[in-house]
Amino acid sequence: MAHDPTSLESGARPTVLVIGMGDTGVLTAGHLSRHCRVIGVTTKPMLVSGQELGLRLTEDAQWRRNYLTPLDHYRRLRRVEIIHGRAARIDPIARTASLELASGEQRCLNWDYLIIASGVSNGFWRDDRLDTCGVIESRLASQRAAVTAAKSIAVVGGGPSGTSAAFNLKRAYPNKSVTLFFPAEELLPGYPQSTRRYHRELLARQGVDLHAGHRAVVSDDLVTSDWTGGRLDFAGGQPSARADLIIWAAGRLKPHTDFLPRDMLNPAGFVRTDACLNVAGYARIFAIGDVAATDPLRCSARNWAYKVLCRNLLAKMKQRALPARFTPPSHRWGSIVGPQSTGLKLHSPSGKSRVLPRWFVHWLLYPLVVRGFIYGGVRSKGLASFARDSWLDDNQGR
Repeated sequence: MAHDPTSLESGARPTVLVIGMGDTGVLTAGHLSRHCRVIGVTTKPMLVSGQELGLRLTEDAQWRRNYLTPLDHYRRLRRVEIIHGRAARIDPIARTASLELASGEQRCLNWDYLIIASGVSNGFWRDDRLDTCGVIESRLASQRAAVTAAKSIAVVGGGPSGTSAAFNLKRAYPNKSVTLFFPAEELLPGYPQSTRRYHRELLARQGVDLHAGHRAVVSDDLVTSDWTGGRLDFAGGQPSARADLIIWAAGRLKPHTDFLPRDMLNPAGFVRTDACLNVAGYARIFAIGDVAATDPLRCSARNWAYKVLCRNLLAKMKQRALPARFTPPSHRWGSIVGPQSTGLKLHSPSGKSRVLPRWFVHWLLYPLVVRGFIYGGVRSKGLASFARDSWLDDNQGR
């Protein structure tokens, strides 16, 4: 076998370029930084997680503590060079990437291995805009103000984001009218039947007005990331509806792949990826997260897939067979409405569920398991600060 100057066994530190620093990008870059020179390209200087949409709209302090973190606060990213910009083009033959920086400048990078974790746009809460911290804060504040001002809210979409938004909005604002429109007869496609039935009953008990079989008409020029109200029309001919605020969670995903060669993508624009998370036909390129077409639900955004990718990429550097395979679960799983006063309800792929008590979630799960163990530590987010913030949450308004 020919000598490869970028292999680990040659003693060099290969350069790994990670495009996209969302949840999966942060986890992958952090784990690889011990072995390689890692460069992360991100459109935002903070991790603005796409998780827990309902809590993002209703529990600002709690959501921020767990899902909004400056990238320079992650201890495992101390060895990672973070570039605030967007990928404009990659050349897989020359192993280069052309970047548009937030400053307006252009930059060209050389890489030995590439990880595509660029994610998707979805509604108002996921996008690839080049934002500063100030812009992110301003947008969050305007969204909270719009929720507070609206007397009627329509949520469009019956997936986990729509379900979470509708439930949490009605729980936090019982005097507001909250309506959930979804196209199928059941909520939460991809989840076990028992999970779907549980959340339909939960929404009804909370007072959410449910409208099954209502597929909203979405014209090509409609910007579903707009934070406005108005009229909703439906493809089935049902009467139109109006609301002060319309939250689009209809799953109109747009993968962030414009910078990639077309032969890397499937017809929907997602990255064609094998079970090793290797991009088909490109030995030095991997993909992970919502942008990777691993399965119909693109489950590599979860399910410990970053560990599979890291094992395989390190094996590739050592010129060994790829040892790990990503096997997506048969059904989606996890929390849907997020932590509540009664605890955190987790649903398994088989449909069984269990509730983690609130004290465990706030005092141990997030500070120790998630931030400490999974993410490797977050600066200024120790157990003491989590304990203090959790106590304030528990005693708010008493």
